[in-house]
Amino acid sequence: MNIKSANPSPVDRLLILTGATRGLGRALAEYCLTQRVALVTLSRQHVAELDQLASTHQVPLTQILVDFNDRAAVEQAAKRMHEFVSLAKRPRLIQNAGVVTPVTVADHPASFLEIEQAYLTNIVTPTFLTNHFLASTSHSKDRRIMLISSGAGRQAIPGWGVYCASKAALDRYAEVVSLEQGDRVRIASVAPGMINTPMQATIRNVDAKVFPVLEKFIQIHEQGALAKPAHVAQQLLTFIEHDSFGQKTIDDIRQHEF
Repeated sequence: MNIKSANPSPVDRLLILTGATRGLGRALAEYCLTQRVALVTLSRQHVAELDQLASTHQVPLTQILVDFNDRAAVEQAAKRMHEFVSLAKRPRLIQNAGVVTPVTVADHPASFLEIEQAYLTNIVTPTFLTNHFLASTSHSKDRRIMLISSGAGRQAIPGWGVYCASKAALDRYAEVVSLEQGDRVRIASVAPGMINTPMQATIRNVDAKVFPVLEKFIQIHEQGALAKPAHVAQQLLTFIEHDSFGQKTIDDIRQHEF
């Protein structure tokens, strides 16, 4: 684990964000900084442009470099996260990191490693970090957790068994946390819709033999129907602060207007 940061200090609102290197996560990080909200990212790579943006807006930023498939590194990142959220009056957590691979039909098996890494990134590590976030923020009367889910977790998509299953698990985990915590935390597993990100490009480049619905994804892209990351990021960050956030544990940003 590598860390680019200043020392933790008391703040009013603090966002912990996973997967901030590119796509939706990058857009979330950028919008957060422009709104002058203190930010801690957990990602595989350091993003120099975020440092520059934080400096421009004079916002505290910490980038924790961590591989979600590395247990020891994740445990260390959780300890570092505790140092920050324990000092925040209004801590927030957005679990955005995720992978769409392996993309393959059930009778054309992926490698054990691919499947393991997908579950580690999409559900095991987010569960672990959320547990630690909750344990570290018991002092706060306003703590909020957003899990970035997917419509794929709510309907079966041929060729996407691992991704669908991991996102469905994320939804159910959110429901359990909501039942356990009650009004002590606001939590929602939110589908962001289809966004024009590198993840979508990855999907469009797979073989139709292992992803039977490939043509649908290609058509959506060609029709310009994919949402812009910056727009969705603004919606999600507005939503997490809204009074309605957490009223529905399984939610979809497309059902809200901001």
